[in-house]
Amino acid sequence: MAAPFKCDEKVTVEQLVGTPDPVYGTETQAWAPVLVRYWANVQDELPSRAESTKNGLDKSILRTRLRMQGAQAVTGDMRVILHSRGDRVMQIIAGPALLDDRVHTEFQLEGYLDG
Repeated sequence: MAAPFKCDEKVTVEQLVGTPDPVYGTETQAWAPVLVRYWANVQDELPSRAESTKNGLDKSILRTRLRMQGAQAVTGDMRVILHSRGDRVMQIIAGPALLDDRVHTEFQLEGYLDG
């Protein structure tokens, strides 16, 4: 049995969808919501050597663990907006992984912070 955790933060999961442009017929892509303001457990990973400098720009990689109940529709090609953290947008880089209780799903998220 998995250890209990609180689903105490709201997140929105978005999927990239393509629609044809009505004038030119080319495909335009936009993010469409799949789950809106869904309760989840969000936990940041501890800091590590996740900073890098490329072309004189400092970037910090932020990694976060996301646990959700009943999120079978969420896949690895979607992105997540963390509302309790200033609407931070993060990409799903790993998951879904079904936890021991067979109800909750875990994802690994990654985002960037310019510094």
